[in-house]
Amino acid sequence: MRASAALILLLAGCGGERVVGENRGVTANQIARLSTPEVEIADPQAVVRPQPLKVADFGGAQMPAPDCAFGRNGRMLLAATAGDAIARVNGRLLHFTHSAPMGPSGGFFEDRQVSISVGGTSATAADAGRWPARITVTNRRADAQIELEGVWRCGF
Repeated sequence: MRASAALILLLAGCGGERVVGENRGVTANQIARLSTPEVEIADPQAVVRPQPLKVADFGGAQMPAPDCAFGRNGRMLLAATAGDAIARVNGRLLHFTHSAPMGPSGGFFEDRQVSISVGGTSATAADAGRWPARITVTNRRADAQIELEGVWRCGF
């Protein structure tokens, strides 16, 4: 009788898959449901996608007219002076320091989290002071990067 009662109790305890260890009493399915975020990030590149600068951004950043700027489709995405650079990334206006000299061939700018590299794609200017260029925006914390083609202008 004891053996059959023990067998019944043993079989009753085997009703579902149980995780052994720290998660006692929790099924693997429950763990998977709880650990999977309900809302997926719609655009993982949002943390590196530059948005166009507005006239108000220059006043808010106390930046005079830029010495050099990167633009795409007629919109300015990065503005740089000898001592400052600004760009709007993921809805936030960011200030960048120069990590390399800035000039007609491009420049490298960074803050604690985001870096922006601008490099000319042709040594020949399309117009006076305008060169075809590529901008690379990298978010080191989010491990995300985006590259865009556009125009680098210096000497407005």
